[in-house]
Amino acid sequence: MKKIYTLFLVVFCLTTSLKAQTTFNITYSGFSTQAQAAYQYAADIWANTVVSAVPIKVTAHFSLLPSGTLGITFPNGRKNFAGAPVANRWYATSLANSITGTEINPGEADIEMYLNSTVNWYYGTSGTVPAGQYDMATIVLHEMCHGLGFLSLAKDSSGLGSFGMLRAADFYNLVTAFSWPNLDTLPSVFDKFLVTNAGAKLDSFPNPSTTLSPMLKNNNVYFNGPYAMAANGGIKPRIYAPATFALGSSITHLNEATYPAGNPNELMTPNGTSAYSLHTPGPICIGVLKDIGWTINPNMGVNEMQQNNFDFAVYPNPANSQLFILTSIAIEKIKSIGIRNVLGEVVLGMDKNLSTDVSSLSKGIYFIEMTTTETKQTQKFIKE
Repeated sequence: MKKIYTLFLVVFCLTTSLKAQTTFNITYSGFSTQAQAAYQYAADIWANTVVSAVPIKVTAHFSLLPSGTLGITFPNGRKNFAGAPVANRWYATSLANSITGTEINPGEADIEMYLNSTVNWYYGTSGTVPAGQYDMATIVLHEMCHGLGFLSLAKDSSGLGSFGMLRAADFYNLVTAFSWPNLDTLPSVFDKFLVTNAGAKLDSFPNPSTTLSPMLKNNNVYFNGPYAMAANGGIKPRIYAPATFALGSSITHLNEATYPAGNPNELMTPNGTSAYSLHTPGPICIGVLKDIGWTINPNMGVNEMQQNNFDFAVYPNPANSQLFILTSIAIEKIKSIGIRNVLGEVVLGMDKNLSTDVSSLSKGIYFIEMTTTETKQTQKFIKE
């Protein structure tokens, strides 16, 4: 059984042995001690992933939500702040604060999140979720990613497509402690990277317009950020855009059918699954966050894609279980991928897979060797 994640933009496990790069200050309302522990576990994963000198302020509510809804997230946000990389785009304030290195919204939360108190939650962090229960750590990890800026300001109403026309009334009777903004018919920085399969930029269509409406539907929306594409083998990741627009789900998630349960990128698809857990953001998600402006923990290897001449990188690094490869090389050009020890012996074959479980390897230094139709390259990683 699946339930739907819902989110909204107002003004808008990776190994916990990594050194935390960010502080999360969380204010809880209605959470038990067990629920707080699961919530903090998810926050710690993000603390080890994104980098910000400014603490991220979260207000978390455990309360009654509409049936079938797991969580709803309201990120605070700003546009055209000093140092904004892109003008006339909404940034989540957590991201804007990270970019500027200063708190541009003092006294306001960056993320306001509601979790449904009627859901049969699993509060453990083992990853083994009993039948019929939903893993709180997984859902919080998903919702918090929206709060970091993985979201769209798209809307479709009676055949009129738009960006930046969302209203408080669109989202039940929930309220935010920070003021609802005038979105000024402006897209989010996430929307900047949305294109059709033919490459037409969604934010280039008249806004609002009946011309934009079909562009937001019919399974024809992709994300063309360079880091997200590199994490997807050089292919534009597909965005969830069903034939019928679903506010809070459409455009602001990865496509469910393309990244189903079991896929390392499944976390940011729109539907949550019971008896299932995923405690890593996934390569595409990390790529999207970097594309919209986040600095990623260098221990995860993502920065290496800009800093050297390699066509691929690995993360997390060090790793103790799941290891992912980020590459700009098209899958059809990859001939083989293997892991060698310091003696040069192949200890694990990966074929053309871009992820593998390295938990069986002894602690130490290893090398991933990728052979393509044009070259052979090697990257080092540490097994913890």
